[in-house]
Amino acid sequence: MWRLHAHNKLLYWGLLPTLTFLFLAALGPGLFETSATTVTSWQFAVFDVLCHQDPFRSFSISGIQMAVCARCLGIYAALLMGWILLPVYAYLEKGKSKIEKGWLIAAILLNLADVLGNYFGLWTNTLISRFILGALLGLPLAFILVHEFFTINNSE
Repeated sequence: MWRLHAHNKLLYWGLLPTLTFLFLAALGPGLFETSATTVTSWQFAVFDVLCHQDPFRSFSISGIQMAVCARCLGIYAALLMGWILLPVYAYLEKGKSKIEKGWLIAAILLNLADVLGNYFGLWTNTLISRFILGALLGLPLAFILVHEFFTINNSE
């Protein structure tokens, strides 16, 4: 019988509200207000250093631009979802493989190829494609930490 053993519980549960706040803040002022000056909102100030916040590359809520671009939103959404699913992932993985770094490298290369392909006019990426590629980057970021918080023991 496989048993999930959690360690660093305080850190795991402490980061959950932080990641939730980060995701909700990334949604921008449209989530909280019906009219806002996006440039001066606190959400834009939080992500100013991390994201280019290009209005043409960002989703909107209630007609108001989100605080991050579609790719960054995908990263934050998948990071939060991955964090929530970390115990399930640890149980399903059962410590057999440590391929998360490979997933992360592949996701970085996919995002780099997308950015370069768009830059050189080989294709035009969309908000949805940017979001999906960002999510493919955010998920391994969470899963790469699985061994810091969970181990699986075979208690036969």
